[in-house]
Amino acid sequence: MASLTADRDNMSSASAGPPRIGQVSTKKRKRAKNATRGEPPNGPPAKQPKREANGNMQYSDVVKHALLVQYYPEVQTLRQYVLDKLPPTSKIRRRKIAAVGNPGPDAAQRSKGNPKDFQAVLTELLDTTLIGTHFLPGDVAKAQSDSHLQQRIDYFQKGDDSHVTISGGVASAIHFQSEIVDFIIWLLFSREKNTSQRPHHLLCDGFRKKVGPIRQGAPSSIQGLCSLYSNERVAAIKREPWPQLLALLGKSGESIMINLLLECSIFLHIDAGRSNYYQLSGPPIFECEPLSNLTTPRTKAIDKDPIPFERKPTEIIFVRSRMLYARAALNARGLVHFGLRHIHALNRFPLRHPIKDPGGTEINNENGKRSQSFDNTLRVIMYMFPRQFALHNAFTSHVDTTQTAQRFQDYTLREEEIFRKFRKVEGGTDVLDVRIPKRLRGRLEHLVQRLQTLHARCSYASLLQHYCPVQWSTSDNLASHHCSSAKIASLTSKLSGDLPRGRKKSRHTPLVAGTLEYTSLTELAIPISRVSAFCQAVLTNIIPHEFWGNGDVQAHNLEIFLKKVDSFVKLRRFETISLHEVMQGLKITEIGWLEPPGLENRRCSQTDFRKRSQIFYEFLYYLFDSLVIPLIRSNFYVTESNVHRYRLYFFRHDVWRSITEPAMAELKTKMFEEVKVDEALRILDSRRLSYSQVRLLPKQTSVRPIMNLRRRSILAKDKKVLGQSINAVLGPVYDMLKLEKDLHAGRLGSAMFSVGDIYGRIGAFKQRLDQDYGHLYFAKIDVQAAFDTIPQSAIIALMRSIPSQSRYEMVKHVEVRPNDSGTLTGSKAMKRWHSSARSAHDKSTLKQMIERQTAPSKKNAVYVDSVFRKAHSTRDLLALMDSHIQQNLVKIGKKYYRQKDGIPQGSVISSVLCNYFYADLETKQLQFLQAEDCLLLRLIDDFLLITTDKSKASGFVTVMQKGMPEYGVTVSPGKTLVNFDMAVDGTKVPRLRDGCNAFPYCGTQIDCQTLEIAKDRGAASTSALRDPTISNSLTVEFSRHPGQNFQRKVINSFKVQSNVMFFDTRHNTLDTVLRNIQESFVETATKAWAYVRCLPPGKQPGPRLIVDTISNLVDVAYSLLTSTSRKLKNPGYECKVTKAQVRWSALGAFRMVLGRKQARFGEVLGWVDEEMAKLGARKSKGGGVSGYESSRMR
Repeated sequence: MASLTADRDNMSSASAGPPRIGQVSTKKRKRAKNATRGEPPNGPPAKQPKREANGNMQYSDVVKHALLVQYYPEVQTLRQYVLDKLPPTSKIRRRKIAAVGNPGPDAAQRSKGNPKDFQAVLTELLDTTLIGTHFLPGDVAKAQSDSHLQQRIDYFQKGDDSHVTISGGVASAIHFQSEIVDFIIWLLFSREKNTSQRPHHLLCDGFRKKVGPIRQGAPSSIQGLCSLYSNERVAAIKREPWPQLLALLGKSGESIMINLLLECSIFLHIDAGRSNYYQLSGPPIFECEPLSNLTTPRTKAIDKDPIPFERKPTEIIFVRSRMLYARAALNARGLVHFGLRHIHALNRFPLRHPIKDPGGTEINNENGKRSQSFDNTLRVIMYMFPRQFALHNAFTSHVDTTQTAQRFQDYTLREEEIFRKFRKVEGGTDVLDVRIPKRLRGRLEHLVQRLQTLHARCSYASLLQHYCPVQWSTSDNLASHHCSSAKIASLTSKLSGDLPRGRKKSRHTPLVAGTLEYTSLTELAIPISRVSAFCQAVLTNIIPHEFWGNGDVQAHNLEIFLKKVDSFVKLRRFETISLHEVMQGLKITEIGWLEPPGLENRRCSQTDFRKRSQIFYEFLYYLFDSLVIPLIRSNFYVTESNVHRYRLYFFRHDVWRSITEPAMAELKTKMFEEVKVDEALRILDSRRLSYSQVRLLPKQTSVRPIMNLRRRSILAKDKKVLGQSINAVLGPVYDMLKLEKDLHAGRLGSAMFSVGDIYGRIGAFKQRLDQDYGHLYFAKIDVQAAFDTIPQSAIIALMRSIPSQSRYEMVKHVEVRPNDSGTLTGSKAMKRWHSSARSAHDKSTLKQMIERQTAPSKKNAVYVDSVFRKAHSTRDLLALMDSHIQQNLVKIGKKYYRQKDGIPQGSVISSVLCNYFYADLETKQLQFLQAEDCLLLRLIDDFLLITTDKSKASGFVTVMQKGMPEYGVTVSPGKTLVNFDMAVDGTKVPRLRDGCNAFPYCGTQIDCQTLEIAKDRGAASTSALRDPTISNSLTVEFSRHPGQNFQRKVINSFKVQSNVMFFDTRHNTLDTVLRNIQESFVETATKAWAYVRCLPPGKQPGPRLIVDTISNLVDVAYSLLTSTSRKLKNPGYECKVTKAQVRWSALGAFRMVLGRKQARFGEVLGWVDEEMAKLGARKSKGGGVSGYESSRMR
């Protein structure tokens, strides 16, 4: 215990808090002569090592990591940290630590005899390990350090090893380090009062408290704990070189090591990619809050009274996805029910007029009790303002992920919550005992009653027919106006509702039976402006205008609100709008019902203004979340299309039913077979896989079935809890197949897993051809409905031969990296969980696995693994796969169906299954193509053959055209394409037109002579600037930082086009590469113009920002095309273009695009012309721009 006592005496000097970044003391200290690798704490920060590509170590003055600086106010190397923590009197220790790794006279001899000697390992640990720390006041740090030491003394007094010190050399240090780690884990668990809770610390993962006489898990050396799972991080900190570091620190080592493990986070450098790290200790970084979200340091000593959780209005985003793919509500006669659904609160709680006696007194109003007529109004008030009643709400409540997979919960039904909170038993019956907050009494009660009345009087069907009519054509009109190319859809009278009779307002649209005429299904969608007008009309009719104030304030607020509704409806698929954005422009200080009772027409204080804002925010959230979204769901089927990526189409429910009912009936007949409900429920109860749901996606003149296997379904045994999605359950099967793909890639034949694989395959094929290889023959084949035609028994039999292991162990880890938003305020880091399988005998750590598998392009990422390991037998995985294929249940309406042919589309394993199946086809049916003069490519079901032998190309087309029933293969004749003349059974095969050498394949164009690769832009390269296809491919950020988001979007637009195959000057000629660069810039400039046009006038970027964006785009593009990481990731890649060439292409592209709108972008075009003139002047002097650019741009 002598060493412990000595340590305690030194704690006051050793535990001082670290200095703030940039804070330098003026006090000078002597520096050790050989301390080249570190500095005393009052000197400059220790230099951060960076590993060059050649393995040499370089040093910089400041430790900066793009991700870690978002979570820790100070990031140091381990060497810096221990030097800062050593007491000022430990001069010898400082010199020793600073000298670790310095070349000495015998360093060469040591390295020769032992390449991985102690000095090298310890040096690497000190200089590559990063420590993330939080600032603590000096008195708090000292108090915590003293407390830790006393707790450690108490801990060892319970054991038998209190006499152990670190004076016994390395062996003793190893034992002492192990004790310290055990003490840290024990201390962290002792802080948790609840035995069921465990500390949020990586060293505690896998451990649990021993509860009761039954011991769970393996025995542990830590008092009161048992080990359920092996923690590799704990074992790593107990191993070399950590004990050596502890011994090197001397008497202060114990306190420094305790503080390091208890108060800091440790990150080990990963020798793969750039600035990637593995978190060894500390709270998991993916559970931490960024510094930008914290107002005070995260310490328990300071945060004694934590601030209650509350979301800012900017964080509350309306869940627009709820209005997509809604089913029509039908009445008892099978007619479409328009208006709000019957389960909506306004329909379930209508206004009840009180029953009065002949004297005019309410009969139910006895003894001062609230009348029964007001109960429904009270319910509606609670739905509108749940925060005021302490009910679950979007502002102060956490989202229960077991009940919803969306960002915010759905509040359509909250009766159970209300009953549970306000239940009271009176006279043996349950009643609600609710006290209305003062702010909601009086005028608001009458306004809500008025809302109930106006809703009951509103004829939703009439408004829908007025604003969103269907263009019906009678038989006479069809005879006089007939289009030969038109597709006619008949609507029978069963889709038409009855005309309203008497005073009762009908919820069914009064339609006249007839026919619909269209050339494209999207023509039947209601124009979005009409949908917006309908929503605005309904809201204007049912919301009492007094909600918006009186007089001019009322007119102003109502106008602003309706504009927000219009913007909300017109958003694209993934665009969002926040509650803060909706509030902008509204005047709330002059709204009467927000005034506190008894203080009307008085000046509004700051506290009162915050309360008014709080209530009005709730009111706005209710209007959008519980009125606008349900209104759209009830009256329209909202979907995207197969052509326009992000544009939403609004079909009236009756029209959509007329389109989809025939298609769905055909689908039920050809693809599915009905399963009795009892049998379906029995199957579902016997397995973890749930059922899927199918929806139809509109194409040009038909619909395409889409299965959603990522949707979480409600568990059959507990209807309130969401279970795993089908794809999540199939995760282990996918991981097993992914491992087999890596281990035995040859079994997949010519399969590619992305379009980018074309680059490597064609490059290798080109290298093995003779220089004079002559003519190349191309043949492209597309299998018709590949996923739906694969025989189930054949694919199951094949997949039984794929696994090579008897058991597979599943491991998970999370990857955290900086957001693409860069320096945007409040931009959150990107967190993604990865799962992988490994064989049972593979004992590699996560750090080793990442170093083997991580691509060189990864940078600034932090990896954290999970100690949870789950082993699966191959038999169980194959059984799960068989059930998924043969018993794929789909629920359509209230009935269950089973897919009788093919494999499920949308499944996480469907692509892998298809690749293995068609690889077997290649092996057995296309053996003649396995030759050096042939290159067969296949992306799922799209085949491409490139060969120098015409007979093999003809034979390939002939074999495939005839079909293969045993594989379910039927070729689409219209999608077959060759570059030579040939016929099959007397029918000519479509060929490339004469004079064209660009062969299209999977979005690329391959030159038939040189094998150069370009992007197939189709009609987009010649489309008009206002082509809706361009704007419909955007996702515009309207809310925060429109300028920075504009720049980020423009740069990302180029990044997504920057596949290496288009810019490799070794594979493509320089002219082709420059043409690809210029076309990429043209598309980027076109999207930039469309993005600006989509922004409202007040948020459009100015000339200066556009100029800066173009300049930054050039810098990023050049760095991206010529980066070292690309060369490391793609050996042989080279892009010999100059920055002047890239700049000329970018300027020319923006000149061409923005030149069509010269009046709007005059200043920008002036700058572009000046810059191009400068480049032209440089060219005339003999450098910079090639003749290709100058001739093409001029």
